[in-house]
Amino acid sequence: MRDTELNDIDHDEQMVSDQDIRQMALGYIDEAFAEAIADGIDPAAVSHAALFTAFADLVASFGEEAVAALAEEFPERVRRGDYTLHRPLH
Repeated sequence: MRDTELNDIDHDEQMVSDQDIRQMALGYIDEAFAEAIADGIDPAAVSHAALFTAFADLVASFGEEAVAALAEEFPERVRRGDYTLHRPLH
């Protein structure tokens, strides 16, 4: 492979934004969630397991204090509708 081709690959990889990566990650989570539901697992149980897994991973990566500070923002974000997928239109 020529050097210019390697540089093109590096440049293409850099073009993927954080938003793109988060969208791809959400796709994986959505698929796993749907598969669990299709297998008969209660959606609330899957949600709790996903939250546990996410928090455990965040604590391992960033520490308890940082994750606790992040978690403090959740009540306001929930009330604001940040996690509401289908909002009623008035």
